[in-house]
Amino acid sequence: MTIIGIAIVIIVIAGIAGYYYTMPTTKLKETLVMGTTDSVESCLDPVRAYDFFGWEIIQSLGCGLVEYKAGATGSVDDIAPSLATSWSVSTDGLIWTFNLRQSILYEDNVTEFNATHVKYSFDRAIGIADEDGALVGIGYDGIIDNVTVTSKYVVKFYLKIPFAAFLSLMACQASYIVNPAYAPMPTNMSDPVSRSNAVIVYTEGNARSSHPMGLGPYKLAIWTRTAGKDYEMRLEANPNYWNAGAGYPKTKKMIIKFYADSVGLALAIQAQEIDIAFRQLSATDINSMKTNTNLKVWEGTGAFIQYLVLQEKYAPFNNTQIRQAVGAAINRTTMVNTVFLGQAQKLYSMIPIGMFGHTDAFLTLGDPNYTKTQELLAELGYNQTNKLSFKLWFETSGHYPSSQQQATVLKSSLEASGVIAVTLDSADWPSYRTHRQNEDMEAYILGWYPDYIDPDDYIQPFLDSSGGSWIHHNYNNPQMDKLIAWARGNTTATARSSLYNQIQNLMVEDCPIIPTYQGSAYAVTTLKIKGIYLDITQSWRHWLVYAEE
Repeated sequence: MTIIGIAIVIIVIAGIAGYYYTMPTTKLKETLVMGTTDSVESCLDPVRAYDFFGWEIIQSLGCGLVEYKAGATGSVDDIAPSLATSWSVSTDGLIWTFNLRQSILYEDNVTEFNATHVKYSFDRAIGIADEDGALVGIGYDGIIDNVTVTSKYVVKFYLKIPFAAFLSLMACQASYIVNPAYAPMPTNMSDPVSRSNAVIVYTEGNARSSHPMGLGPYKLAIWTRTAGKDYEMRLEANPNYWNAGAGYPKTKKMIIKFYADSVGLALAIQAQEIDIAFRQLSATDINSMKTNTNLKVWEGTGAFIQYLVLQEKYAPFNNTQIRQAVGAAINRTTMVNTVFLGQAQKLYSMIPIGMFGHTDAFLTLGDPNYTKTQELLAELGYNQTNKLSFKLWFETSGHYPSSQQQATVLKSSLEASGVIAVTLDSADWPSYRTHRQNEDMEAYILGWYPDYIDPDDYIQPFLDSSGGSWIHHNYNNPQMDKLIAWARGNTTATARSSLYNQIQNLMVEDCPIIPTYQGSAYAVTTLKIKGIYLDITQSWRHWLVYAEE
């Protein structure tokens, strides 16, 4: 995203970030209620959290050095100051210097934020990162060499490579700053148990001890769970937030209620028991609500993708030809039209449509091409009387939109080849995650929201054998590793484009993951709700949402 060839210095005017808008002069509602079928996957600690909703809450409770403007399109110009007021980068792209805000207190009203907290946060994060967290998934330790405090309010990042997406990486929630008082450093960095014990997890009855942040627009006042599932969260305005003086957050209290499925969520917003419904409403309900004069449907840019993962650890998907045969039998048109009623796009690449580097690489396999599927499998002895059989898994917790319907369509399209037989299986999200970690699912559906806005984020975490272990599909190709390393370390747009073209072509040859569709972002609210921005970051910004009395 940043082209480095000559000395580049980026100076951002200190003070309030320019993307915040003029506050309304009318009286605003003190409290809003939001409903969702989502939940926290593991915790609210940036070192391990790696799910959409977990990051949504981390973003409300904490801050990074920089952040994306509301309405961002993916340009580096969309990045605005947060805890840093200005920054610069050296000619070789290996040293980034950040000047920090001064006199900013954590929510404890005692501890003043300074450069030592930045270093502490990154040293801790990289030191105790495990395979389920973003730090490993993204590969922070392959990018950042060290973080050095040069003065109380100045910090330098020394990189191992000139990383094109570094500023975007600093905007993602895995890069958020933690309060050392609530984020312990392991007593022994070489001991996995000690590192694991340093991760902050849910503490029943103690919301403050359930997360390590404290610089964000909100404080976590209540977090209750029932039988291991989220029941309710309450966010309350943090008076020490760096932009509180400008009137943020606009709504002082946000209550989040959790629903078991899209049916319950739809009923709640239709009855106006809640003010906002976000993730996951069915496509049918969204279309119906577009004609409801008491509700407003918000539609935004989609950078969310879904894909089919094939486990290469054992048969049948340890065979490349079988994976290609499955890839050729995917009917994306049926998926988009029947499951999402046209509210999605067919996707032939892991890089989203509209993002730099995207090509329709998987279209070369067909959509579908059953003749190709039959020919590939025939060479391996499969036919109409001896079908390729496997189990396809999907999650049941509303973590992804219409998961069961997706699985049903995939089963139907694969079996339409005449030479494949699919059995469906499912699990709630916590169990699904465990199955993924245990590597006992043959084929399974996953989805992805961007960590940072760059094609690297849709490629490296999935295909780099040294950094993609979170997905547990056991894909390993040294040539792919080389291409990914060259692409993330190259800051020339033309060279990166060529490399991503090669990466996508190689992905089609290997078929470890098969992209299916790219979704749009939707929210439904009561008529008075304002301040919602569904942009390419896919970030939900609680602090900008409000309603007039």
